[in-house]
Amino acid sequence: MPEHLRDAEDDPVADQRPEGPFDISEVETHDFSKGYMDLGAIKVPVRKNVSYRLEQEQSKQKVFAVSAVHDNSTLQIQAFAAPRSGGQWEEIRQEMYDQNKSAQGASVTVQEGEFGNELLIRIPAELPDGRKGERIARFIGIDGPRWMIRAMLMGKAAIQKDEADVLYDILKNTVIDRGERPLPARQMLELIPPESVVTAMREAATRRRQQAKQQQPNAQQ
Repeated sequence: MPEHLRDAEDDPVADQRPEGPFDISEVETHDFSKGYMDLGAIKVPVRKNVSYRLEQEQSKQKVFAVSAVHDNSTLQIQAFAAPRSGGQWEEIRQEMYDQNKSAQGASVTVQEGEFGNELLIRIPAELPDGRKGERIARFIGIDGPRWMIRAMLMGKAAIQKDEADVLYDILKNTVIDRGERPLPARQMLELIPPESVVTAMREAATRRRQQAKQQQPNAQQ
């Protein structure tokens, strides 16, 4: 369980995830008011020098992922319902491999990582200065009890292990609360941001609309 939620003598109880991430049933306390951002299904640890961002579907105003940003690298975390039998990440990883390997100029490789087989995808892209470059993303999957995490690393952390330590620490200490109600496999677990975060998101959206309005040309000129 996360380091500050367990006693020194406590042993990890997750056989396949001895270093996390953890199921809500595997932690001693359910109070995540300190040291965590509690999003309902996902409780993500808060670390110094890391900024957090909620990824939202603008059309539905629905949060679908949480991202942690550290030194120009990003870790995005999503959680999904999964069957008791496990193995969902293996299926999804193969599907992603098949879908991306045929993309023009794309490089798709399966690599052994801290959480088992991970998918590294490189896709040609134009850099902001107009030069040719590539977008690089490392996809990490973790099967838990009736849930699965799909995480994505972007930036230097996707290809340089020493750049990913802080973000891996966040992933390892994340706690998942799937709930008890029946859900179909692969259904995204609902994320419910704290009211303070909702207010901040609304204010940011209002500012963006105001800025966009100010940038529009005056039709009467």
